Amino acid sequence: MTDLRNPVSQLTLKIRTDDTSSSPLVSEFDPMDSALENSDPASATQTSRYFEDSGFVVLPDLLSESELIPVSDEIDVYLSGGSKKAPADAIIYEPGSCPPRIRNIFHIHRFSAVCAKLAHHPKIISVVRQILGSPLRLYSSGLFAKPAEVGTQVPLHQDMAYWPFEPFQLLSCWIALDDSTVENGCVRFLPESHKLGLLHHVPSGIPGNSLGIDDKRVTGLNEHAVEVRRGSCVLHHCLTAHRSEANRAARPRRGLIFVYMSPRVRLTDPSKIKGTPDFPVVDGDNG
Repeated sequence: MTDLRNPVSQLTLKIRTDDTSSSPLVSEFDPMDSALENSDPASATQTSRYFEDSGFVVLPDLLSESELIPVSDEIDVYLSGGSKKAPADAIIYEPGSCPPRIRNIFHIHRFSAVCAKLAHHPKIISVVRQILGSPLRLYSSGLFAKPAEVGTQVPLHQDMAYWPFEPFQLLSCWIALDDSTVENGCVRFLPESHKLGLLHHVPSGIPGNSLGIDDKRVTGLNEHAVEVRRGSCVLHHCLTAHRSEANRAARPRRGLIFVYMSPRVRLTDPSKIKGTPDFPVVDGDNG
């Protein structure tokens, strides 16, 4: 099990970019292979070590098309306004979009049975458990829709700047519901930035992502634009700095996120949690 007790962090300001728009759509960070789908212990250990070193890891083609279709269809129902299950305060719209286009739907596992089921998927849980331990708990979930041509940027930030938990032993599993490329606003990471601790953030003025990093320690760090195919997953540490550009393409870049917690994580400020805190166990017979 990876030890995440050491604080990790993210960087911003003048960062060096490394776009992969001319590379195959798999991502240069591809340490895993099909052995992941078979829960190969050696492969799981390799994934854990890469995550610990870099602050994120790509799991290419983790989910099959047959596994994705019901999830993708469910998301499209929400995006088209065909479902009224999502409470109004869980939805963020793209600023200035006309007609209004959904930017984010937060805590989607609470009202979508399809998404809640995916959060328990054995292929995901087996890898996350290797990193965080067991019993594994689900903190939150969210859709980042990044609609075609109007999807706005997400500022460089660390997730932990938003979350009232200690110790910093949480990770996000970002699932690509569409091919994610530089053109349509793929996620960009600063490798090893999680090792810096929690960085200084300031208001960003961007709805749905209200904080951005303002810390000189990110100056000069390499940034990697991670392009992945539909069905691939990217795990990143709660202190790994990341961002995304606007979607300039004629196709969306939908990403579904689940946030998992180690058994050691405790809530430090209940006032920052909407509603009654509920962090269900999602692994094994307990899930």
